[in-house]
Amino acid sequence: MKRIKILIVISIAMIMVTSCTKKIHINEVSFEKDSVYYNHKPFTGEIRTEDDKTGIFNTDKGVLKSLKFYHDNGIEAISMEIKDNGKPETHIYDDKGNPTDLVSFQQKYMDLWIKIALIQGEFMSK
Repeated sequence: MKRIKILIVISIAMIMVTSCTKKIHINEVSFEKDSVYYNHKPFTGEIRTEDDKTGIFNTDKGVLKSLKFYHDNGIEAISMEIKDNGKPETHIYDDKGNPTDLVSFQQKYMDLWIKIALIQGEFMSK
């Protein structure tokens, strides 16, 4: 019984910690040279699109490490990870999660492609 109480207390504490974590959005960061800043400091963590669902950028000490964009149904559409050698590794998926090529993606999901371009433009113009 004592273990159950401890588990409940730990679970409640974890929920409180994760629910108190502030989500950072594109409009809250700035770009200086090649680094992302939040509150005038190089930012480490997730930066979300304004709608909290279209995309997420991950940075480490202000440096972009990865990004993901999602279809309206929540399935991953595009993911990119910047490897240690500085080269990006990109994966593109249709709205069912199947790999696809860039040209097919652009043709089939033009609305999302335009939204991604606008978001990236907004992010990089900060």
